[in-house]
Amino acid sequence: MKSRLISAKLFAISILAIVCGVLGSSVAFAHGERAQEPSLRLSTIQWYDTKWSAQTIAVNQELVVTGRFHIMSSWPLEIPSPETLTFLNMGVPGPVFIRAESSVNGINGVSSMALKLGGNYEYRVVLRGRIPGRYHVHPMLDVLEAGAILGPGQWVTVTGNAASFDDWITTLTGKRLNLATYGLRHVITWHLVWVLLAVVWLVYWLRKPLLIPRYEAVQAGEGDKLITRSDRMMAAVMLAASVVVGIVALSITSLANPVTIPLQSHQTKAPPLDEPPANITVTPQTTTYLVPGRTVQFRVRVTNHRDQPITLGEFTTANLRFLNSAVRKPDPDYPAELIAPAGLTVQPNRPIGPGESVDLYLEATSPVWETDRLTALMSDPTSRIGGLFMFFDPDGKRSLVEFSSPIVPTFTGNPQSES
Repeated sequence: MKSRLISAKLFAISILAIVCGVLGSSVAFAHGERAQEPSLRLSTIQWYDTKWSAQTIAVNQELVVTGRFHIMSSWPLEIPSPETLTFLNMGVPGPVFIRAESSVNGINGVSSMALKLGGNYEYRVVLRGRIPGRYHVHPMLDVLEAGAILGPGQWVTVTGNAASFDDWITTLTGKRLNLATYGLRHVITWHLVWVLLAVVWLVYWLRKPLLIPRYEAVQAGEGDKLITRSDRMMAAVMLAASVVVGIVALSITSLANPVTIPLQSHQTKAPPLDEPPANITVTPQTTTYLVPGRTVQFRVRVTNHRDQPITLGEFTTANLRFLNSAVRKPDPDYPAELIAPAGLTVQPNRPIGPGESVDLYLEATSPVWETDRLTALMSDPTSRIGGLFMFFDPDGKRSLVEFSSPIVPTFTGNPQSES
């Protein structure tokens, strides 16, 4: 009797702890990409030109997310390559949208695909609002064995009533179905059947002494006596009932749906965008991170092989944009937290003529290096920083140049450019 009372008290305490934990928890509004390793964000995929068609939509309305991403040719060796298998997805907190359409370089994105290192890809994803709320919406590329690599995120508000959501389709046999509610009654029915079997099984065992008495029996060397002949018979009955329910469910479903198509498994290949070469060489000399100033300092040599002058306008890495204010202005619709207020310091900040080579000193200053844990790259086996330099000619034409370099932390000094 005493053992049963102890078991009951432990059970009650456990339930109380769970309830208190649930009631005392708060809603988290964290940005998921901040949990990723810096090497994933800095040296794998660089997202750019990302746009969201709206910041507020109603239930059943469409949200179109478009943009481009560059796969670094200097992809880290320790991270599985996207040349094996990837899948374009969207990073949102649960099924609050449905994906109505997606494409990569105009190729249907319903299947997984292999992508090339060093390639640029253009994507388009169409979502429809399903559940009202305010959500952080990211483009995302799932890489086999490497996981999800998130792009920049924008807050999007979905208004309206979740009960009004619908998703009508026409099947190959001409039947109209609302996928939002189709089969819901059957799902509930079969869940109840399995719950009933589970309750019978639990009640059978809960009517016996619980944890403490059984533990004491095992400690006393009487564990073999805990399983009786009746227990084995009950287990056999439950096993037979489970098999019968499974066979009946399969038969009913097959009779109700004689025409079916198996789940499809397919892989496509998306060639990179056919873009002219940048004809710009960026050679890293030194790259340091000034810890007190939260500043990445670059010394690079830029050689212009084009027949027009060029000017450095932007450096983008890990979804952060550092803009040269003399060349680029912030997009008012782009998330402000992803644009560094201090911008990009360029010395000398002038056009680079055709055939000219210039040593540039650059500063990318932002507290985000610390708040987004990007400086944790210093503890990685390969401390490197990667990103895209964007150059512009007098006509406004943009050229992208990939950048990758080792980075070393420094606590003193602030090297200035040579005149």
